[in-house]
Amino acid sequence: MSTRKVIDAIAQVRTTLVDTTGTRWPDLELLNGYNNAVLAVVNLRPDASTKNISFTTEAGKSKQVLPSDGLRWMDIVYDVASGNPIRKTDRTTLDDQIPNWHNSVGNRVTNWVFDERDPKTAYVYPQPADAVEIQIIYSVAPSAVNITDFENDTTTISIDDSYFNAIKEYMLYEAYSKDADYASNASRAAAHYNKFERTLGNKSGVDKDANLEERK
Repeated sequence: MSTRKVIDAIAQVRTTLVDTTGTRWPDLELLNGYNNAVLAVVNLRPDASTKNISFTTEAGKSKQVLPSDGLRWMDIVYDVASGNPIRKTDRTTLDDQIPNWHNSVGNRVTNWVFDERDPKTAYVYPQPADAVEIQIIYSVAPSAVNITDFENDTTTISIDDSYFNAIKEYMLYEAYSKDADYASNASRAAAHYNKFERTLGNKSGVDKDANLEERK
């Protein structure tokens, strides 16, 4: 759970911009930058905003589609009724070994397949004859934050506190991009975006460890 407040991010960004009175960058503009920053973080780090829920499969189909708030499948963990795990597998393996696997029917899902090019779709094997409950993890886009009192509002950032600095860097990138016609501001914008990416890159060990586990 986050503890850092959105208005604190705005205040710190404003200090860096040397615009404490909001003359060049009004509060609502920086708030919009905050909302864009959170989406930018989640686009690069889908694990920054996830849900872990029980999901009802569509009966008689291998293809399964995320709930309407979903951005990307992260994991299918287990079959709720039996408690048995559901393993991620490579599509090529199923295509080679079980060419008609999309039509294979079973009582329990044992494997799932995911393609980064179609992030809201997953395929399960065997397809459940009846709807079944499976535990899934997926990435979601946090709702936009609306603030009217920029002095006392207590709304905390939408994702974990560990992303606070990355959010500020993206906000600064957007702020300086406003005056990108000036060479100095264009270079500042680029520098803050690069720092934004580097800040997120420092957390990439989570993804690397997960990818190594999938390859074992």
